[in-house]
Amino acid sequence: MKRDQLASEINKLLGKLKERESVEKSLMEVYETLKAIYSAQGYSSVASQAAAVTELEVKATPISIMGVVVPEISVAKKPSMANIPNLSTYDVAKRLNAVLDHLLEISVVEARIEILARELMVTNRKVNALDKVLIPGIMESIAYIEGKLEEEMLEEFFRAKRLKKVLEREV
Repeated sequence: MKRDQLASEINKLLGKLKERESVEKSLMEVYETLKAIYSAQGYSSVASQAAAVTELEVKATPISIMGVVVPEISVAKKPSMANIPNLSTYDVAKRLNAVLDHLLEISVVEARIEILARELMVTNRKVNALDKVLIPGIMESIAYIEGKLEEEMLEEFFRAKRLKKVLEREV
């Protein structure tokens, strides 16, 4: 059951991972725009405007899926871009903030897939060991014990018959 649940969870997460390509494309577009702003305004101007932005704060909490601990990341505090004076820099910062939200989601999905896949491999090894080694060995032992018990029951039955015949002769 654990193996099936883990595989199901990985399949759900793989569906979400399809968004990665569009997120990377958006990130590259923002990066290209940022390069144009660097060329137009200069590094020091853009750096001073970036210093006016408050930092992004995230909170990571562990959650359990079928006994496997995976990360859950939530944004505790979004950056404030109200102090950016230049409109083009403000626009890029806003677009970058939106892309970072999606990038965080994708990174959480990737981390979960990696952790769950590793646990699925371990679980598969355990299941295969049970199916191919342990269970057949136990079944063989059960068959041997049943055979021995049946043999002893037959011996006991014949002893009882002999005893009955001996007792009948004496009486």
